[in-house]
Amino acid sequence: MRKAGIFIAACALVLTGCAGKMDAQRGLSEEWRLRSLEENFLNFKETQREQEERVRDQQRKLLDRIRVMEESLARLHEQLGVAPVSHAAPLASAAPMAAAPAHSPAPVYAPSQTPTTAHAPAPAPVAPASSGKGLYEQGMTLVRAEKGEEGRALLDKFLETDPQSALVPNALYWIGESHYLDKNYPQAILTFKDVTRRFPKHHKAAAALLKIGMCYQMMGEKENATLYLRALLKDHPKSEPAPAARKLLAELGG
Repeated sequence: MRKAGIFIAACALVLTGCAGKMDAQRGLSEEWRLRSLEENFLNFKETQREQEERVRDQQRKLLDRIRVMEESLARLHEQLGVAPVSHAAPLASAAPMAAAPAHSPAPVYAPSQTPTTAHAPAPAPVAPASSGKGLYEQGMTLVRAEKGEEGRALLDKFLETDPQSALVPNALYWIGESHYLDKNYPQAILTFKDVTRRFPKHHKAAAALLKIGMCYQMMGEKENATLYLRALLKDHPKSEPAPAARKLLAELGG
């Protein structure tokens, strides 16, 4: 009878241990799912931000092209306005410019007159759109596909091609991500810090601070990680990376 009791107690302990392991595994699985959902949400919001940045960049370049065209038209009007008037015949009977002798000055037309053929100087050619946007998009796509070195090369070229683009802080951030993918945490930290230093008000500054904290965590430097996560919550408390920063800070005990 005593042996039976011992056997039952042993079975109960084994079952309790198994249940504990299952609960622990279930807890780890739930935590992994939550992390995955958070990362997917941040990636979704990041994509939206990227699209907005690209639209603003396109608008800026379009406005630049319109300005160039307006300046060209202004020069054309100025040239027509100072051209000498021909005295060989009244303006009303003036021949089209195509029929004028080669040595005759080009006639000036009154507002009510429209020449059938014009040989006015053509507007200055508009510079083609920069290829920088394409370099940025390709580089970012490669980094997201975990091809850090290839993406970084294109993003570096983008920064050389279009250094005044509104997408510069985004490009720097993704260069930092490429170093993070390569586990080159010191270089990633330097690049992310460049984002926060040069563009402290840009939305990428908050994301860069989060990544700096994550880099220090991976390097085992808990104090530095805590410092930058706190800076994120202080300077960008309502930013999208803020919840992830709070969670990581709690895990670090900070």
